Amino acid sequence: MTSSKSILSTFCLVLYTFIFSQNIVITGTIITDNNRPVPYSSITLTNLEDTSKVFGGLADEKGKFSVKVTPGEYELVIDQAGFDSYVDQKSLLQSTSLGNIKIEQTAKELEGIVVEGRKPLYKVELDKKIYDVSQDLTAKSGTLSDVMQNVPSVTVDVDGTVSLRGNDNVKILVDGKPSAMLGINDTAEALKSIPADMVEKIEVVTNASARYESSGTAGIINIITKKNRKKGVTGSIQMSGGSPQSYGTSINLGYGKKKWNWFTNIGFRYGKNKGKEKKNYIGYDMNHLMDENSLQDSKRNRERTSLNASTGFNFTFDEQNSLSTSIGYNYNTSNYLSTTHYNTTLYPSLIQSLTERKERENRNNYGIDGNLNFTHNFFKKGNILTVDGFYSYNLKDSDSKIYDRIPGLNTNDNTQTKIMLKSDYVLPFKEGSQLEAGMRADYSKIKSDFSLNEFKNNSWVVNPDQTDNTVYQENILSSYLQYGNKWGGFSFLAGLREETSIIKVVSRQANSTITKNYTDLFPTLHLNYDLTEKSQLQISYSRRIFRPDSRMLIPYKNISDDRNTRQGNPDLDPSYINSFELGYNLQQSNWGITPSLYYQRTQDPLQFITTSDPLGNLNTMPTNLGHENRYGGELSYSVNPYKWWKIFGDVNLFQYESYGNYSYEKINTITGSTTLVTENLDKKGFTWRTRMSMTVKLPENFNFQLQGNYMAPFKNGQNKSKEMYGMDLGISKDILKGQGTFLFNIQDVFDSKKRKFKTYGDDFYRYSEMQWRPRQFTLSFTYRFNNSNDKRSNNKKNRQQNNTDTNSDFDYINM
Repeated sequence: MTSSKSILSTFCLVLYTFIFSQNIVITGTIITDNNRPVPYSSITLTNLEDTSKVFGGLADEKGKFSVKVTPGEYELVIDQAGFDSYVDQKSLLQSTSLGNIKIEQTAKELEGIVVEGRKPLYKVELDKKIYDVSQDLTAKSGTLSDVMQNVPSVTVDVDGTVSLRGNDNVKILVDGKPSAMLGINDTAEALKSIPADMVEKIEVVTNASARYESSGTAGIINIITKKNRKKGVTGSIQMSGGSPQSYGTSINLGYGKKKWNWFTNIGFRYGKNKGKEKKNYIGYDMNHLMDENSLQDSKRNRERTSLNASTGFNFTFDEQNSLSTSIGYNYNTSNYLSTTHYNTTLYPSLIQSLTERKERENRNNYGIDGNLNFTHNFFKKGNILTVDGFYSYNLKDSDSKIYDRIPGLNTNDNTQTKIMLKSDYVLPFKEGSQLEAGMRADYSKIKSDFSLNEFKNNSWVVNPDQTDNTVYQENILSSYLQYGNKWGGFSFLAGLREETSIIKVVSRQANSTITKNYTDLFPTLHLNYDLTEKSQLQISYSRRIFRPDSRMLIPYKNISDDRNTRQGNPDLDPSYINSFELGYNLQQSNWGITPSLYYQRTQDPLQFITTSDPLGNLNTMPTNLGHENRYGGELSYSVNPYKWWKIFGDVNLFQYESYGNYSYEKINTITGSTTLVTENLDKKGFTWRTRMSMTVKLPENFNFQLQGNYMAPFKNGQNKSKEMYGMDLGISKDILKGQGTFLFNIQDVFDSKKRKFKTYGDDFYRYSEMQWRPRQFTLSFTYRFNNSNDKRSNNKKNRQQNNTDTNSDFDYINM
């Protein structure tokens, strides 16, 4: 009897093991509250008895999924960017259909859908690149300008100028809209005052669809700020300090319920740094013989304090209607002390002079903006109407005291008002096809009041050439229509955007009014083809525009260095670009590549031209010159040799051809007569730039990251830039079960980020070398809290670690 029971028990055990070791298939469909499918959601099933058994996959474009698992008790988790994580426990003993699973939407993206599993440093898609600021150990305790230096396809000059694929005509947005955070026509300076910890991610779009405004010939950089939309109380606090002297703190808070949530971000920064600049000017006479050699050595001490704050509220009325609103405030003040020594020798007399010039400048900037969004979902799936409103007001004033041969007092006060209204409508037809339409109105007004008082003959005298009151007004009315469809693996999106620009510049000093009115059409086309499940091909085209801003049009002359001045040109016209691109995306389990080829032709591109006066002073101003062609290729890649080692990189190579002549009148210092001089500025050349990031996961919750970049020499008009390179590193340590993180980073490890360039004119040569700031050391601590979701966060973190060797860092989403 005992033998029979033993045999029966053994048989049952073998049968049980056989049955429960077989794979079963779990299927279902992911939908929203209003029954719309959610494509490409991440599905994870973790065995509760053996958490090392993790199964998962992605839903298809219809939200349907199918996952093979072994029978057992499981935790089901569904993740999708812009939605709350869905968590449930399931007893799965046989193949089962879970039916429709609803997930709650809590966030909106600028365009498209992004799948989030394990967070990579950046994701490369065919139509855009997405950089995750939270994963950047080398810059996230710094400013937004620091982070921009690490974004794929983006380069940042030492003075903060941002360019995309070598073109600085970039449109920068915040959450898909203009923002007071970006200042008044001085984006480079504004980016240095925005804490990186306020930013969630950065999107780079090189060939945008008709839905986007057409401004920016290089493309669009969209800065997505943090908006904590999880349920319960969540947030983080960061404190940092460094050398040269800098410290700051940022706070991100959120509180959410089922139908509403509130979020706020506050960032404070203070810093001091020392910059330096060297110049060598050589002047030539009418016979092209050297008549002057001047060495210039400048040191600049900068002190900056900034405060940025924003808060917002999202409310879902019902399945069809939702409302979002936010308001932002920024304030920054800066103090500058610039000291320049001149050592000048005149030829052939060999008369030498040593002079000094000092300038103390104070700048203050205040800004406020507000956003309002209403979304209505019609009963038909995908039928959506959105209405957006935006308002911003900026005030920027500066005053400086000049100590030179002629002492001076310089003031420059500016105010800017911006209003934007737009509406977008999406109408789906049969499955895979839809029509989109929208209208938009932009209004911008900038008032500038600048003056220069000089101390002459024991009294202060107004310099009329440097005193004016100007008004710049820009109105843009636009509308667009685009249609998309899909057949099998092929899809397309074709659009047309119309924009009418009405621009007026008023100068009271000159008693003049300049108007520029034009209407343009901007077609776009995107063709996609899925070669396999893991590879896609895209061909895209867009026409874009660059409108000169007020700083380029108003003839205010910046005299911080009176021997090297800059001013605007009211005769500027817009530039237009036709951009073509062929892209390919391939992703495997531990590597991925996205190569692309592009061609860009720009009509009337803006070039900065430098000329000299009879005293050897140089003045730079923008002008339209001929046309420019660029032929290039870019490769973005990701390699995970081991689960603890990640490598990301980006290489951009392009051939450039620019054609144009510049004519101006030159005064003969001896006879007083004028001569028409024409400079040929045709340039051809080849250049390249690259960056690479390496992240290593170390024992005891340490992480190490190294970022490097290189820019090869480049010719542009009169200028020839030399190569520039730099390296940053960061190391972090997680404590308190992942709720706290210490981070130490070094920016510009080799102290090598210096801009060096040469300028060639008809009667002068100038060499310049500039370093905005020296090597920076920073230590920061971040504490994160989540009062309602700790268990879910820990489970999600464990799943991400378990999936490290199976998920690719290149998550591609089709159009």
